[in-house]
Amino acid sequence: MIPFTKAHGNGNDFVIFEAASCPPVIRDAAFIRRVCDRHAGVGADGVLILSGPQGNDATFKIDYHNADGSGETFCANGSRCAIQYWARAHGGPAEMTVETGAGLHRGRRLTDGQVELQILPPRHASAMLNVAGRKGQLVDSGAPHFAVEVADLDSDTLAAEGPAIRYAEAFQPRGANVNFFQRLDEQTIQVMTYEKGVEAVVMSCASGSTAACYHAAMTGPLKSPVRIINPGGDLTVEFDAGWQNVTVSGPAVLVFEAQLPDDF
Repeated sequence: MIPFTKAHGNGNDFVIFEAASCPPVIRDAAFIRRVCDRHAGVGADGVLILSGPQGNDATFKIDYHNADGSGETFCANGSRCAIQYWARAHGGPAEMTVETGAGLHRGRRLTDGQVELQILPPRHASAMLNVAGRKGQLVDSGAPHFAVEVADLDSDTLAAEGPAIRYAEAFQPRGANVNFFQRLDEQTIQVMTYEKGVEAVVMSCASGSTAACYHAAMTGPLKSPVRIINPGGDLTVEFDAGWQNVTVSGPAVLVFEAQLPDDF
C-alpha cells in the first residue's frame, strides 16, 4: 500500500507522499495524473513528494508536480501544506527551512493553524506585454506568473482567456501561469489564477497572489500588509520597501490520511 495525506492551502489541494515510505512509481507522470484525477483518483491540483534533509540547511525537500504530471519549481501553497505535514509527522520547531526547485524557503507555523512562508524577492521577468489582448508583465515569484490588472474580475472570463495567454509564444517553452487581479483599496486586492499544469482556474495560488501583489505595488499604490482575496479564501502578503523581505501566510489544512493500492 502507498500511504498519502490529502491537504489544502486556501482550497488549493494536494496529495502528499513521503519518498522514504513509497515506491518509485510516485514520481511517474502517469501515476501522478491518475492520483490527481477528481473522478477516478484522489483528486488534487498537484502532488508533493517530500524527502528528508539533503545535506544542506533544509529541514526537508519538496518535489512538486502539477496535476498533469509535469514538474514545477515551486508551489507556495504546497510548501505551506508540506510544513504543516512535516510538523505532524516528524515534530520539530515552529520554524523550518524547505528546499524547493526555486531555492530554500523559510516557513513558520502560526498559532491559529496558518503557515507563513518566505518568498524569494519577486522580480519582473519581462517588459509590459500585450498578450492575447491583455496587458501585463511576467513576474518570477519562484514560478512564472503573467500578472494582469482588470477592472472587473470574473472566473469565467479568466477560464476562457487563460489558455491563450498560458500557451502564448512569448512564454515558450516553459509557459506561464495567468493572474488576473483587481484593486479594491490600498491594502486589498482580489486575485484569480489560471494555473498551467492544472489547466483551470484554481481556488488559490500563493505564489501567483504574491506575483500579482508585487506587480500591483510596482504599478500603483499598495501598502503592506496586503489582504489577497482568492476564490478559496484569504492570504496575507507582507513586504518591506525594497521587496527583499516578503512573506505570504494563510491556512494550511491536513484533510485526511489514506493509502492507495500498490497497483493503482
